[in-house]
Amino acid sequence: MGEPYAMTFTASGGRAPLTWSFTGTLAAGLTLSTDGALSGTPTAAGTVPFTAIVRDADGQTASARLLMRVEPTLSLFTVGHWNLEWFGAPNQGPANSTSDGGVPDDLQVAGATNVIRDAGAHVWGLVEMVDTADFNTLMAGLPGGYRGFLANNTTYVLSGTSLYSAGEQKPGILYDSSLTYRSAQIILTAQAADFGGRPPLRVDFTTRIHGEDAPLVVIVTHMKAFEDMTSYGQRQRSSAALKSYLDQWLPEARVLVIGDWNDDLDHSISTQNGVALPTPFLNFLDDPTHYTFLTKVLTDATIRTTTEYNEVIDHTLVTDEVAVDAVPGGVQVLRPDATIPDYARTVSDHYPVLTRYDLSGVPGPRVRVTEPLGGTFVVGTPLAVTWRSAGVSTVRIEATYDSGDIWSVVAPSVSASAGTFTWTVPDVESDLVRVRVVDTANASRFDMSPGRIWFTRAEPRVIINELLANEPALPGGTAHEFVELYNTGTAPLDLSGWILWDALNPQHVFAAGTVLQPGRPLVVFGGPAGFPAGTPDTVAASSGSLSLNNTSDSVQLKRPDGGVVDRVEYFSTVDAVSINRSPDLSPDASFVLHTTLTPGLQSSPGRRADGGAF
Repeated sequence: MGEPYAMTFTASGGRAPLTWSFTGTLAAGLTLSTDGALSGTPTAAGTVPFTAIVRDADGQTASARLLMRVEPTLSLFTVGHWNLEWFGAPNQGPANSTSDGGVPDDLQVAGATNVIRDAGAHVWGLVEMVDTADFNTLMAGLPGGYRGFLANNTTYVLSGTSLYSAGEQKPGILYDSSLTYRSAQIILTAQAADFGGRPPLRVDFTTRIHGEDAPLVVIVTHMKAFEDMTSYGQRQRSSAALKSYLDQWLPEARVLVIGDWNDDLDHSISTQNGVALPTPFLNFLDDPTHYTFLTKVLTDATIRTTTEYNEVIDHTLVTDEVAVDAVPGGVQVLRPDATIPDYARTVSDHYPVLTRYDLSGVPGPRVRVTEPLGGTFVVGTPLAVTWRSAGVSTVRIEATYDSGDIWSVVAPSVSASAGTFTWTVPDVESDLVRVRVVDTANASRFDMSPGRIWFTRAEPRVIINELLANEPALPGGTAHEFVELYNTGTAPLDLSGWILWDALNPQHVFAAGTVLQPGRPLVVFGGPAGFPAGTPDTVAASSGSLSLNNTSDSVQLKRPDGGVVDRVEYFSTVDAVSINRSPDLSPDASFVLHTTLTPGLQSSPGRRADGGAF
């Protein structure tokens, strides 16, 4: 609500021109033009069903029943954390952090300032902070209202100087005017050695939460690095000490533990006899009732948080009092390397991580759907409905197949603490499905899946149809590499969280809400310089590059769970010429040079192989 909205309906078949109309009521503030453009600024929250109608030049019509959900204005609370490699250290850290003739570390300070300024986070946990003067310069470059300190600042942390010297790596905090500082302390000092000499910084705030001023605790941690067994044991003991502290001193508090945990969640970076050891944080993962790693979604999708390694080692852990307010799909790894030249050698070897929370509304019980957020599901397959709740005893699971006109009970009563219910997709063909979780004690307390859900009897299929690895000699270089996907099925396919890999690394993660319609392409370019801004059905690689080798490589499309959907391997390339399935758009066809398929045409991203439009 209150934000400009625009989208254009499309239809396949029919003789042009196509004319669009609707029956029912559009969301207040929106209009639908005859060319299918739905636009405006919604002025009221709510769910509005309507029917979109398209008519071709011969009078043939088609229609679709749709549901538009306008969310109330949200002021999301955003939390960031970032390992700023040896920030401000005179002789350590990024090799090129100082410009020619500039003051020491001016490039690192400027890069960090710009990223934090543009991210819009309300609070930042920072680690590997060394120089207080450079930290103050960073803070001075941010919009008014930001305050902060490092762990050795005795104005805030009484014991700070006895635990952290001026030249050491130390945690720090930045916060804006939405938070009120209350106190700070270094915790777990008896376990400092296990934390690599960097015990965590705890900062207590109050902020506005569900209409009340409420306490919020932020703990900034930096665990022991390295893969050796000694370091692994230190991380295990640090994790045990941290959980014991939280269990004893903050059992019912809203707590965020953020920073560089130096290990992953599916398995450890450490190995024994060539086999990866269990994650050292199993103690938290084994207690999902009280603790949630929001960054587990990054581990599952292999979205790395460092410039060098695929592992996810920078994490956000929250208590259950915070988890219920976490926004599904709200975890994000920022990629400053897409805009900051030589980022890893000027700013940091880690990427910033953001998480978002909805702290609006009134105090009291609440429930939030976490899955499904949207997507396509095949009749007869299991569908897990998951949620988080606070103050709710039992919930009812409901579904609609007509955008909300009629709701059917799927499960009349499920323990809210279970947080999940597995449902078999019924024999219904519909693209108007929604699922909601309702508090059985108060039907007005519910949450509904935000995205559109499709139930289909046909297995959806998306293929890699064309790719260009040996880019043309044009400005932008490897930005002109591309991979073209095509939906061969009859149902839309939600690609949210799907990943494009080369042979070794993930190169692009599809953003939340990315839906590939049947019979449509989607092209991923190496960078935005590879295509004109506004080109339909086209995105730039989220990693900043596709990194396809000119000699040989493979391209893989994977689901968020790691399952391979399609894979193409090539062993040679021709400069500026793509390879394409022949026949074009055929799921099981082999690949040939594009010039073999269509003589005189080197590639056709986003178009048919003969250059025609879809």
